[in-house]
Amino acid sequence: MLLNEFLEINLDPGYPAIEDDAISLEVLQMMENGRYESLPVLRDGKLYAMVTVHDLLQARHLAESEPVPIREMPLAKLEKIFPEEHLFDVFTTIRQLPGAMVPICDREGNYLGCIRKSVLYEKAAEVFRLGDDGMTLELELPSIGLKLSEVIAIIEKNDTTVVSFAINHAPEMVAAFRVQTHDFFRLVKNLEKYGYSIRYSSPFLQEKEESLREKALEFIRLMDM
Repeated sequence: MLLNEFLEINLDPGYPAIEDDAISLEVLQMMENGRYESLPVLRDGKLYAMVTVHDLLQARHLAESEPVPIREMPLAKLEKIFPEEHLFDVFTTIRQLPGAMVPICDREGNYLGCIRKSVLYEKAAEVFRLGDDGMTLELELPSIGLKLSEVIAIIEKNDTTVVSFAINHAPEMVAAFRVQTHDFFRLVKNLEKYGYSIRYSSPFLQEKEESLREKALEFIRLMDM
């Protein structure tokens, strides 16, 4: 998912940016009046850093008599994000940015506008189908000697579609799957028969699914006979 696929609708080209020769106290007043949590900083017209209200409050506290321009503040240089990049490739950068806005620039560093972090987080959730009518299954897996494709194959043999998955390697290898199935109870029980350690599964014993659960139990009892 490239950023430019949804920037046309979600990018705010009018979100203000400041030059680094601006005076910190003046910028602080502007941000407080406009209720901005963070603003992009430009150096010679190019995107350079982000400044937050917290940064400016610290600068005001340290300034005794001389006004402090933004360029003299110890701001970390910004890792630039371009429209042509994939959301997953810049996700860590997005997460580490201060404030709720993400500045976007072109390859020459020209500031294009800002997009809300929440929009990007929602897009990531869409990719992993976190908002769909699916269910979550989390398994503990051996760190060696097992291919993830084998686990997916076993899951999908149970009339189940794996729509997304993620791996966590700390402290043990844990795989989380988003799945779609008409019989989640049967899937869980069959995986247990394969010897998988199920750390978590979406609740499936709601009253509306009671009949399905009973049918699954009956089927499993027949298989055990």
